[in-house]
Amino acid sequence: MYEERFYRDYTLSQSRLEVSYKESDLLISTDTEVDKEFVQSILKKYYEEIERYIKKNPLFLTALCPIEDDKDAPPLVKEMISSSHLSGIGPFSSVAGAIAHYVGKEILQYASEVIVENGGDIFLKIDEDKRIGVYLGPRSKLKSLSLKIKKKSAPFGIASSSSFFGHSLNLGRADLVTVIAKDAIIADGFATALSNRIKRRQDVDEVLEYVKSSSLIEGLLVYFEEEVFLRGNLEIDT
Repeated sequence: MYEERFYRDYTLSQSRLEVSYKESDLLISTDTEVDKEFVQSILKKYYEEIERYIKKNPLFLTALCPIEDDKDAPPLVKEMISSSHLSGIGPFSSVAGAIAHYVGKEILQYASEVIVENGGDIFLKIDEDKRIGVYLGPRSKLKSLSLKIKKKSAPFGIASSSSFFGHSLNLGRADLVTVIAKDAIIADGFATALSNRIKRRQDVDEVLEYVKSSSLIEGLLVYFEEEVFLRGNLEIDT
């Protein structure tokens, strides 16, 4: 199901393009111009790779908990399965982050700064600090926040999950959970997993404490009942 990416009107970069294939719709921002047909072919390649694996192993699509490793699976699928073992939820929960991650890695052969956004799940390789707008959902009085994201020498990922908007399955009650992690696959899986755990105010404290001791999550934002909670390498830009 396609959802209009209204926030893309506010994205600035030296070069920007949008590509889509079936249910995937990417916004690519780079510091140099990248050929659209090339990016389209990368997206199609990885999308079809996932489709073929689902035909071979339908449980990969439907499982709500981790599944067994498959040594014969393509690398992208292996990473999704591996990430699910870390987050404790089904491997397909990180599909948007996985596509952003693998497309972004290939574009990095031709650009030094790359941002690939796939429905709010983001691959980043940035050489200077950025500001990223975060939509807090239709129930929020604030509506949105601007986050300051610090540059890093290596690519990393940002992902968000909500119980009240978006098309992904979410079992919690948080308006928004945003995660920064070492890659978009892990960020995507944990954004959903942590959001699923938040059903009351006490759960927010437990999630914040969990992240404090986690080596996998570098930053966390939780928006719950009109309150904003931050942990780790995240800063609200005022």
